[in-house]
Amino acid sequence: MKMRTILTTYWRKAAVAAFAIMVFCFWYFLYPHLMAWREQAQLFLWNGEYLQERLAVPGGLAQYLGEMLVQFFADAKLGALIYAVTAVCLQQLTARLISRPRLYWLSFVPPVIACGLALNPHIPMTPIVAVTLTLALMALCPKKRIPRLAYTTLMIPIGYWLVGPAILLLVFCNNWRWAVPQAILWAACVCGSTFLTLYPLQNIARGIDYYWEDDYMSTDEEMRYDRWMRMGKWSKIADYALRHTPQQGSSHNVAVLAQFKLNHITQDDLQRHMKPTKEVMQSTSGAFIMSDIFMQLGLINMSQRAAFEAMESIPNHNKSGRALKRLTETAIATGQSELAQKYLSILRETIVLRKWAKDMKTLAANPSAVVKSPFYQKMRDIYSKSEDFFFY
Repeated sequence: MKMRTILTTYWRKAAVAAFAIMVFCFWYFLYPHLMAWREQAQLFLWNGEYLQERLAVPGGLAQYLGEMLVQFFADAKLGALIYAVTAVCLQQLTARLISRPRLYWLSFVPPVIACGLALNPHIPMTPIVAVTLTLALMALCPKKRIPRLAYTTLMIPIGYWLVGPAILLLVFCNNWRWAVPQAILWAACVCGSTFLTLYPLQNIARGIDYYWEDDYMSTDEEMRYDRWMRMGKWSKIADYALRHTPQQGSSHNVAVLAQFKLNHITQDDLQRHMKPTKEVMQSTSGAFIMSDIFMQLGLINMSQRAAFEAMESIPNHNKSGRALKRLTETAIATGQSELAQKYLSILRETIVLRKWAKDMKTLAANPSAVVKSPFYQKMRDIYSKSEDFFFY
């Protein structure tokens, strides 16, 4: 009887804990490459100007918080943990809004839907954060009718500017007689914001950073190869390519580079089997992959070009911490000290890359210090003795 009482009392906590573990394992073991792709497609700056830039458009707070979380996605454990915590927050907020205990299981539906949406590269973290914030506002809604009506009427325009179109969920806090006028108020906020921003009504109504329309998206295969290459998992790349023939040109080039790194082929074989640049730089990951490959082969100008291509291909026209890091390296390798310092001044405003930027400051400011760095000295020697070409 005592065990039954314990199960009755703690089954909800056990269910939430089990759900959190499932979400963590789902992202950590199955989709770490997608988290890494999201992280490289943005540059979160920890300063007031960046926050003001985000708050200048509807949904800016949700985008800001979403990008703040995504910057840690390069670490698969941290990324999976963030997704798990977000899922639990969604579940707990939904559970608080459900009045009937028998319908408690429905509280797991929103976080499951959120995980499904997060699997789509076209959907950033912004709408998931926006819905979470909106559910939090709904949970704070007063119980009495008049205060509740005043609260929702006030929060619809304010909340719309902070989280975007997801604030529409707030109208469900009232009965249908008041829900319709408040939905009209929401529509007025959407239409009115067209006079305050440069975005068209279609983008504003859908959410400025709720969905990325772009044909330059990376494939799942490219994301996997890109992450493995960044981690230096050459044996894993070679084994995977042997079992699954790469379908993308950039993935093929990574597999060829892995064979070279493992001393299975010569440098002549490497150059012969590489696919041409114009065939492989067809996506964000493809451009990042080629930037890494060119850098390792000592083709500094080509690596720089690919890094620019990767950053310009980001769907919401954001900058990229990974691309700026590579551009810093190419600037140091080519002796462009002032340019390298410019990039480092930006990266010092980040959280994840701040330490790296501070460590590289001396190297960028003092070109003579490059001789103490075997990697950059090697790159500079190759660059100075090679023909200065930009395309091949």
